[in-house]
Amino acid sequence: MAKKIKLLDETLRNAQQSLWATRMRTESMLPIADVIDRAGFDTVCVAAGVTFESAAMFLNEDPWERMRLLRRRMPETRFDVLVRARNLWGWKAQPYDVQTLFLETLLRNGVDSFKLFDGLNDLRNMDHLLAEGRRLGFKVKGFVGFNDSPAHTDAYLAAKAREFVDRGVHALVISDSPGVMKPERAYASLSAVRKAIGDTELHFHCHTTAGLGREACRQAIRADVDVIWTAARPLAWGSALPAARDIAAMAREEGCEVDVDDAALAEIDDWFYWVAHKQGKPVPVEKPFDPAFYQSYVGHQIPGGMISNLVQQLKDRGLEDRLPEVLEEAGRVRQELGYPHMSTPFSQFVGVQAVMNVIQGERYASPPEALRLYARGAFGETIASMDQNIRDLLSQGAADINPLEGLDEPALPKIRAEYGPFDSDEDLLMFLFMHPAAYQDFRKNRQPIVSKPRLHPVACLAEELMARPNIASVEVGHGPDLSLALKNA
Repeated sequence: MAKKIKLLDETLRNAQQSLWATRMRTESMLPIADVIDRAGFDTVCVAAGVTFESAAMFLNEDPWERMRLLRRRMPETRFDVLVRARNLWGWKAQPYDVQTLFLETLLRNGVDSFKLFDGLNDLRNMDHLLAEGRRLGFKVKGFVGFNDSPAHTDAYLAAKAREFVDRGVHALVISDSPGVMKPERAYASLSAVRKAIGDTELHFHCHTTAGLGREACRQAIRADVDVIWTAARPLAWGSALPAARDIAAMAREEGCEVDVDDAALAEIDDWFYWVAHKQGKPVPVEKPFDPAFYQSYVGHQIPGGMISNLVQQLKDRGLEDRLPEVLEEAGRVRQELGYPHMSTPFSQFVGVQAVMNVIQGERYASPPEALRLYARGAFGETIASMDQNIRDLLSQGAADINPLEGLDEPALPKIRAEYGPFDSDEDLLMFLFMHPAAYQDFRKNRQPIVSKPRLHPVACLAEELMARPNIASVEVGHGPDLSLALKNA
C-alpha cells in the first residue's frame, strides 16, 4: 500500500504573511473558499496572532468575522491556527485565563486545530495551552523550530519532538522557517524525529528563501513525513512556501498517494493569479540554490520583511551602505543570544541590537530593556547557552526571572472592570491584540466585509480590456471556442 502524503494549505496565513505583509483582504478569500473546501487539503490555516492585528489595523476588517465567513463557505475543512505560546501575539506574556479564553473563542469561531510555537522551543511556555487545547477537544500540534546553528542538532530536534509527544500532542511539526535546511539535513533530521516520535503524525514546514525548499520536501517525504505545508502558486516560492501542485506532483513521483483534486488546485491558482494581478502583487519565481547568497544569509537568518525595516532605519540616518556590516553583526548577536528562532520578538532583539552596535560603535552600549529581561530568563530558557560575558553585561547581576511568574493570576476580571463593557469575548480579545488607541481607531473605522461572487474568467478578461482607454467595446462570442472582437475607440 502506497504511503499517503497530505497537504496543509497556508495560502491564507503564512504565505500572504511572507509575501503580502498579511494584507490580503477577506473579499479576496471568500470567492474561492468553496473550491478550497473541496480541494482535499488535510487542513487550512486561517490565522495567527499577526493576522488579527493586521486585519484590524491596516484593513479595518474584523478578523473574527473573517473566520466565521470562511467557516460558512468551507464546512468540510478543518481550520488551523498558529498560536505563539504564552504570548499568543506580540511580546507580552498573557495570563492563563486570557490564554484559555483565546482558545475557547477560536473553538467557537470554527477552529479545529492549532499548532503551538515558541521561539525558544521552551515547552514550559506552551504547557497551559497544550493542556487546555486537549481539554477543549482541539487537535494540538507541537511545533519545533529549526535554525542552522551548532545547537540545532538532529538529537536536539528529536528530543524536543519527544517532549511534545510525551505531553500528548496529536501531531508534531518540524519547521524550517528561515529556509536553510539542506536536503541531506532534512532527511537526517526528519528520520531522527520519526524514530523519536513513533507513529505520531509528522509535518514538515519550510520556506524557500534560499532555494532549498523543493528538494528538502522531497527528502522529507523519503524520511516518512505525513504532511507538507504548501500554498497556492501565486503565493508560493520566493520567501514563502512550496506550491501545492508542485509538491503533489513530487509526492506522486516518489510513489505516494495524494488525495487532492488537481482541477481544484488549478482553479485556486488561477484565482490568486487574478487577485495578485488586481492588487499589483508580483508572483515569485522559484529561486535556484545560490551558495553565495546562502553563505551571506545563514549567519543571521533575519526574515526578509525585517531586513527591509533595517534598511529603512539605516537610510533614515544616511547609513544604508552599512547594511552588510549590520547583517554580519546580527550573526554575532544571534550567536551570543543562544540562537533564538528568528521570529517576533527575537528577530527584533537581534536586528535592533545589531543596528545599535554598528551605529554607536560600541557593542551593547544601550540595550533595550526587553533584551535585559531576555538575558535574565524572562522569555524562557535559551536554545544554546548565551555568551556569558554578554549575559553578565545585560543582566547586570540581577536575579533570574521565572518566565511563568504571575501567569496564574486572573486578569480578565480586572480588564473587564477597567476597560469594559465589551460587546463579546471576541471584542475583548481585539482590545488586547492592540493598544487602546488602535482599538478605538478600529472600532471607529471598521468596515463591513464585502462578499462578492467569483467572476467568470471571461468576465474578468472583458473587465480588463474595457479598462484600456483605446478600446471602446468588447464582443464575446459564445460557442465551442471563445472568440473576442474588439472595437477601438
